[in-house]
Amino acid sequence: MERRQKIDNRGDRLLMVFTEPEAQDYWLKPGDEIEVRAPIRDAKAQFEISIHEEGITVWPPHEMGYISVWQNDVELGCGHQRPNGWGEA
Repeated sequence: MERRQKIDNRGDRLLMVFTEPEAQDYWLKPGDEIEVRAPIRDAKAQFEISIHEEGITVWPPHEMGYISVWQNDVELGCGHQRPNGWGEA
């Protein structure tokens, strides 16, 4: 089984979506939509989602496997649309 959840950016600036525990970042431009997917062992398993100043963080509970991120049925890599200079000290 697999759990899927769509996330869209209805704002007017870049939105970071951060997946844990792998600490991967994906960036959505205004109007963009992605889908997070993960295998599940329990039909009741749901993503844990936190909203914060930097964006959104998605966690898998123990009943869920690795989170992958998709857009238009294409799997995205870490750093998708990452802004230049982000994360530099």
